[in-house]
Amino acid sequence: MFHLYFGSFDIVLYLGGIYGALALSKAICDQMDEAATTHNTTITAPKVAPMQPIAPHLVAPSAKREDVNVRVSVPSAQY
Repeated sequence: MFHLYFGSFDIVLYLGGIYGALALSKAICDQMDEAATTHNTTITAPKVAPMQPIAPHLVAPSAKREDVNVRVSVPSAQY
């Protein structure tokens, strides 16, 4: 009996949570729709900036290489 009572209580909580989430999402969507309709009627279309010309031949600068001397020594293995 104990499990039946708390199992039904969980189901009621889950259904209440789902209903609350649906009501909240509907309220948010309605608010966004209302804001979008008032926003569209008061603002004109945005102006787009003109395209900037690009140089026809782009070259990356080459890095100057420096001579590096590296010595590697391997110790002789004694078996």
